[in-house]
Amino acid sequence: MNVKAQGLLNAAKWIEEQYGRDTLGEVVRACSPAVRERYVSAIAINWHPVEELVEFLRAAERLLGREDGRIAERIGAAGARANMKGTLVRIAVYLARPEYLMQRIAGLWRQFNDQGEMLLVSMDEKHALIEVRGVTAADPLFCATLTGWCLETATRLGIVGTTVKHTHCRARGDGRCLWDVRGSVDEAVARDPARMPR
Repeated sequence: MNVKAQGLLNAAKWIEEQYGRDTLGEVVRACSPAVRERYVSAIAINWHPVEELVEFLRAAERLLGREDGRIAERIGAAGARANMKGTLVRIAVYLARPEYLMQRIAGLWRQFNDQGEMLLVSMDEKHALIEVRGVTAADPLFCATLTGWCLETATRLGIVGTTVKHTHCRARGDGRCLWDVRGSVDEAVARDPARMPR
């Protein structure tokens, strides 16, 4: 599977913002020459193998975390923040129900991944079930970025007390990848979407 380089560049930007340029340099130097070259030369719209992103995440986890996926989750959340800065998402909140907006956001999968799809399996006032299907290269760190992405997306849509659990993972031997997203709609945001977190 190939992914857009925007994910790698967002990850590098987050590391630099949180830990500094020197630490970002350490993470980049811990990667293979191919990943270092990709970081230096890629622009956000370039496609590259997901394995390069995973290698970068693995280096970040080893140097900055406890290799438990938490750094990858935080990188995924940062990617969601970067991707949701556009005005289209804010306008859509005014025009659409949250479940419709969540379906639209899940539909953006193909803009950033050339394989598979993200689906909103079900959603009610306190629970959403999201599935990623058709991805051949499953990796726990890639899935961890999606966990962070789901958490940040739900929070930005005005869901309070959000929790996200990756309940089924193909990288762990399960037959599918599912995320269970729970929380409550912030009534103030529901009445006035301008209050949505920025």
